[in-house]
Amino acid sequence: MRLFEIICILLFICCSGLAEDLIFFADDHYKALGQPLLNASAANPSFLPGDSVLRINLANLGQLEELIPINGNGSKDDIHSEMEEEMHSIDALNIKADLQGTKDLNVTTGPKLIASLPSGAVVELQFNVTVEKGANGWHELPLRLDYERSADVSVSDGVVSPLYLPENSSVSIPIFVAGASDSLRVIETKSELFNGAKGGLIAVIKNDCPDTLHSCSARLVTALPFHVESGDSFLGDLPSGGLGTASFFVRVDGNATLQDYQLGCIVNCSEKNIVVALPLALTKAESSIWPWTLTVLSMLTIAALAAFLFLKRRILLHRYRRRRR
Repeated sequence: MRLFEIICILLFICCSGLAEDLIFFADDHYKALGQPLLNASAANPSFLPGDSVLRINLANLGQLEELIPINGNGSKDDIHSEMEEEMHSIDALNIKADLQGTKDLNVTTGPKLIASLPSGAVVELQFNVTVEKGANGWHELPLRLDYERSADVSVSDGVVSPLYLPENSSVSIPIFVAGASDSLRVIETKSELFNGAKGGLIAVIKNDCPDTLHSCSARLVTALPFHVESGDSFLGDLPSGGLGTASFFVRVDGNATLQDYQLGCIVNCSEKNIVVALPLALTKAESSIWPWTLTVLSMLTIAALAAFLFLKRRILLHRYRRRRR
């Protein structure tokens, strides 16, 4: 009967498209389907030539697909312990994150080690990067991730025996390098951006170039957790020493870390295209009772006015009927 149950489970797994490298212990009580899914993105994807610190958010997006009971014979404590341990199959263990450099971007920091990254957790990694002169435009930095995952767990007489398997993956980190020219710069930013919400972002750009730049427009360069939901912002002509205001509409992921970010802004002009760094601080939304109070007061006012008009109508109608009599 037990062999028949295992065969049925394997058939179910294959038919549902969830097949992976399944390993069973002899006395398995449960089998978990799912494994870690590591994802990484740069918190500050825009740089200037020189030495900088690249901040990378490493997240585990793995999800438990199913927890399948296999054998109900044995100690209840062992069965319960195995069920709990099997649910950790989506955690990444003993992670080694190694960021590789390129010809124009030299990574001077060695690999980072993380003991454990449970499902749904995010950790920030920092790497020192030297950007060579002339390294304009987009660059891809490969991030190699070596880690372990729990492939199966056996519990006997309270003794937990996990089986760990090595895994690896690679993620490309896009980095945008602005030119060495400082003819344009962002002198002020204002935003209404909070976790899991949409809001406006305004950047004031100054032209320090001795010449006028004509027909300029700005495009925001972002990476996770930011998403641009508006097109280019038209700036017009920027005279020497003049200012232009770029406005964008941005959506922020709900799991964004509350920290300082550095985005990029590409200013396209008739004469040339220039990339400027755009600093941005993401803070926690402040709750306020005033909007709710204002809404409630408005509703009460409308209700009172409606009641007054209704009562007045009844009085006038009553007087009209009395006159008719």
